[in-house]
Amino acid sequence: MTELNSWITGDVFTSGPGISTLRAWEPWEETRSALFEIQNSDIDDEHPEWRTNWIAGVAMLRTTGHVLHKVDAALSARHKRVIDAAWLSWNADKDGNWIFFDFIERERNNILKTFSFGAQLPATEDGRVLAYGNTGFDATQLFREAVYWWRYQLRMIESQLR
Repeated sequence: MTELNSWITGDVFTSGPGISTLRAWEPWEETRSALFEIQNSDIDDEHPEWRTNWIAGVAMLRTTGHVLHKVDAALSARHKRVIDAAWLSWNADKDGNWIFFDFIERERNNILKTFSFGAQLPATEDGRVLAYGNTGFDATQLFREAVYWWRYQLRMIESQLR
């Protein structure tokens, strides 16, 4: 995992999808809701509901990609061409799209295939922080980054389809 670039611009809660013709926006909206809940909930051993929001949110982050690839790409030859080109560019630049490969895919696989979590509650001097494994990253910030990454990608695809 790296700190190459950030996709965070504006406020994801006040600046949503804009033009939204893609079905992938539907699971993306769920990721935005999960982000709100994670950011605004008590995260400690006495309030374990953060895990439910984490599981749902991570699943929806990956679902956004599946819906884009399987549902939206099937809408027309143009949709397929634009969406396939996006997937090819993401795969060609895994470092630049690290949030998808190193976080979205990895954490989704951790949870759904082995029920292990990258997000953990290690004890810290200033209370509890939702950390992402031993990476030194704040798990909530990674989740936030992923929501913004998808918003950026979906907006780019929407603009290419106009």
